[in-house]
Parts: sequence; structure tokens; C-alpha cells
Amino acid sequence: MKTADGFRFFLINDKKNRVNEVFLSKPVVYTAGVIALTLLMGVGGFLSLTLSDTQYDMRVQSLKNQNRELVRVMEDMKIRLDDAEVLLTDLVHQDEALRVYADLPSVDADVRALGTGGTVNDFSEDYGDLMPSTDINFNSLEGNLASLGREITLQRNSYEQIYSKLSEDIVRLRHTPSIKPVDRGYLTSRFGVRPDPWTKKRRMHHGQDFGVLSGTPVYATADGVVKSRNVHTGYGNTVVINHGYNTKTIFAHLSRFAVKTGDEVKRGDLIAYSGNTGRSTGPHLHYEVRVNNVPVNPRHYFLLNDLEL
Repeated sequence: MKTADGFRFFLINDKKNRVNEVFLSKPVVYTAGVIALTLLMGVGGFLSLTLSDTQYDMRVQSLKNQNRELVRVMEDMKIRLDDAEVLLTDLVHQDEALRVYADLPSVDADVRALGTGGTVNDFSEDYGDLMPSTDINFNSLEGNLASLGREITLQRNSYEQIYSKLSEDIVRLRHTPSIKPVDRGYLTSRFGVRPDPWTKKRRMHHGQDFGVLSGTPVYATADGVVKSRNVHTGYGNTVVINHGYNTKTIFAHLSRFAVKTGDEVKRGDLIAYSGNTGRSTGPHLHYEVRVNNVPVNPRHYFLLNDLEL
């Protein structure tokens, strides 16, 4: 019960059938209320801070666990990225061969260099306490992924250009040398300057020599017409195929012929058998590609990287 000077409380005891009166003045009630409120706020604040610290620790631990799983995923990504870079290198080499095939210029080295470099974020500076121990350099991995993406875009654009060009020139494509002339043996002498096997003096070797046994089948490397089948003093038994587009191929040191002058041949057709005729130190096939009657490196016309057959 509220009075003018304070509050009166009546305490009833049913067992003893008594009523006790308690009077509390306003200052006492207000002081007690302030003390109770202060205690309540203090306890509440303490509990809030304790719960916040616990929740923070739990959140940090959860992030660490997630990052450990992330590292496992990133390690797997690094392996896949390394494999992708190897495959992309093979695609670049094949792209160079296809550009020769399509009579397109090579992609400039400076243009390919655009696929490297770039800005990366140093996550370790801001989140080092959350990063588990690992050999992975996250910044390097991010840079490699960005670089790979740019290189893939460049390669895709290059292939689109090649496809467009080849689609327009399918006839010339069939008449362009593109396979090896034998399906076994080893490349024993490359195109370029070398010591002459007879005089030991350095001189230009205009083709490629494939070490094969006598009697090994020799195949046309593109569609064309047999221009000549004769015996040459140095080259021995020789077949020359005219492919048109100012391109011809020469096959030398043959043991016997499978075609005659004027025959039309397709890529992969049998034209002769290897041998040891003419100026030769042993059984092998000498193979040349000539454009405008100028010898060019046959390697540029192979779409396979490995020259061992």
C-alpha cells in the first residue's frame, strides 16, 4: 500500500492468524531499486561478455576447421592446375603446327606473355592466424589460376581463327604434308646444318632421315600427283610428289617403287619401300618438303610432338 511518505506492506501469517505491517520510506525503496537494477545490469553484462567470448572462440575454431578443409581442396586444385598447365603447353605446341598447316602466322611471343603476371591479394597478412600450416602459396596459386585463364582465352581465340581459316581452305589442307612418311623407326638426322657423313665438312641437310630397315613401307604425306619416279646419283631411287600450292615432297634412297609417274595419290597411300640406294651410309629414308622449290623443315608439318615412331 502506497502512503504519502512511503510504502506500507502487510505480511499475513495464516497459521498464526497474524498480520505484520512493514513500512518503507520512499528513499529506502528508491535506493534498493537502484541497487537491484545495478546488480541486474552488471550480471547481465558479465553474462553477455562471457557468451560473446565463447561464441567468438567457437566461430574462430569453426573457421579454422573450414580452412583446413579448404587447404585440402586447394592442394587438389594445385595438382589439377599443374596438370592443366602441362596440357596447355602441349596445346600451344600443337597450335604452332596447326598455324603452319593453316598458313597463318605464329602468335607473337609478346602476345602470349600477356597470359602471365597480374595482381594478387596477400591474404596471409589479414588472415594469417586462420591459415593452417601448408606448403601451398595461396597468392602464387591465385596468380597461376588467373594466368591460366588468360592463356586459355588466348588459345581458344587462336583455335577459332585456325578453324575459320581451315574451313575456308579444306582443299589446300588435303594437299598439305601433315604425317610422317613411315610408321616405324627413329629420326636419325634432322633438318639443318650438319657434318657431311662422307666429307665430315659441315653442310646443309635439306630434309630428315628416318632410320628404318630396307623394305619398310613409305607413305604419301598428302594428296598429290607423282611428278617423277627415277634414279638419282646421290638420292638413289627417288619419288617426287607434287601437291600443288607450290609444295612438293621428296622420298629418297628407296629400294623399290609402288607408284609410277602421273599416279594420283592420297595421304597415307603406299608409294614405295625404303632402302639403301644412292649415296647412303646405311638403310634409311630421306624425306624433304619443298615450298617454291625451297627446302623447309618437315618438322613444321608434323602434328605429333614425338619424332620417335
